Amino acid sequence: MSLKDIAGQLASNAHIKIDSAPQGISYATNGFVFAWGAMTFNQIMMLIGTVFAVLTYFTSLYFQRKRDRREQQLLEHRLQAELNAAERRADKTELRNWSAESSPDADSGQAERK
Repeated sequence: MSLKDIAGQLASNAHIKIDSAPQGISYATNGFVFAWGAMTFNQIMMLIGTVFAVLTYFTSLYFQRKRDRREQQLLEHRLQAELNAAERRADKTELRNWSAESSPDADSGQAERK
């Protein structure tokens, strides 16, 4: 089996003509050369610079959003920790007040103050 037969078999399996691939490559190459020739060196550099500026912007945006998410989670954890600490302090204060009210010394001390 020759290379031409293999190429023909592959092309028939892919449902394309064997002549259309070189023609497509030729058109693509001509289009690229036309676009390259239609632009000056300064325009090409401007286009490359613009592409890099856009890429830089979106990269920065991605990392800023990632940092904001981390800071938001850290803030939520800190607020939750402060809330838990405040609840523990309130529970201790209530416990002290309850134990002071229920002790016999507290009753006699209140009676003397009245």
